[in-house]
Amino acid sequence: MKRKTLLWSTALMSLMGISGIAHASDNQFYADRLLLLGTITLKITQVQPAINTQILYGSNTLNVRAGEYQIVITSSTLTNPIPFHYAYCVDLDHWMSLNQNYTYEVWLARGRAGALLAQRDSFLTGSSLNTKGAGIQLAMWEIAHDHAYGNADNLNAGNFKYSADATAKGYAQTLLASTTSGSDYYFYLRATGSGSMRGQDLAMVPEPGALMALGTGLVGLLARRRKR
Repeated sequence: MKRKTLLWSTALMSLMGISGIAHASDNQFYADRLLLLGTITLKITQVQPAINTQILYGSNTLNVRAGEYQIVITSSTLTNPIPFHYAYCVDLDHWMSLNQNYTYEVWLARGRAGALLAQRDSFLTGSSLNTKGAGIQLAMWEIAHDHAYGNADNLNAGNFKYSADATAKGYAQTLLASTTSGSDYYFYLRATGSGSMRGQDLAMVPEPGALMALGTGLVGLLARRRKR
């Protein structure tokens, strides 16, 4: 049996989008996307730093591995390769298996998820790294499944709820409070395919300087966006 990085039950589960759209993560995607850059195929090698925990998504109680996805790129159509090493899940409607290839559209995006990801390097330091990794993921799910729908930040109510680990919840609440009005650039990885061949939508910030590697055309686009 293949190990699932999101859903750890023995049965295959496919959750429906809460609002009646194709997938609940669509709101974030359509609000934040700026420019399609190309496609990549990747594998999730592990979820670490992370914890095993339980979340409530809609009316579904899910046992999950909450934390940072460590990824390896196996193919890419990007003109200038971007160094992707980690990502966070923004999609609770699908599951993924470790060490299986999944194909994605790579979109330049800007939104609150980018502001959260911009704190990743400074936040994942010192002790309690596994719980901190979970805190980032919990905050990301709250942004994707509540903030993107206009709901107030509240891990006790809304589409996404969490109470299983008080420390992880506290980290998530701290991160949410620090990004309330924040917005920054990031990469939205939009999953393609269907059934077991479709992964979860992911969000990530590349290593410093990677945006510049995309070329002068993208730099010009960013400059115009900043002036708005």
